[in-house]
Amino acid sequence: MQKGLTELGFDMPQPKGAFYMFAKIPEQFGQDDEAFALDLAQKAKVGVIPGSAFGPGGEGHIRFSYAASDATINEALKRLKAYLN
Repeated sequence: MQKGLTELGFDMPQPKGAFYMFAKIPEQFGQDDEAFALDLAQKAKVGVIPGSAFGPGGEGHIRFSYAASDATINEALKRLKAYLN
């Protein structure tokens, strides 16, 4: 998942022991993480958590969970790519 997200322009640290990725929204999409997450859910049917839900340091980020099958992750990346384009 990290490779796919990086290829789409997201920046994130390597996860260590969890099944979440905390990714910075690419600059061209603004930094309103709540609006980005809502629009992504409505238009691409991909659910993420706005980073601001975790405090002020999370603004401009979104959290992805990769506790899913490879097929589900690949479908989410495919939808995310279409949304970003």
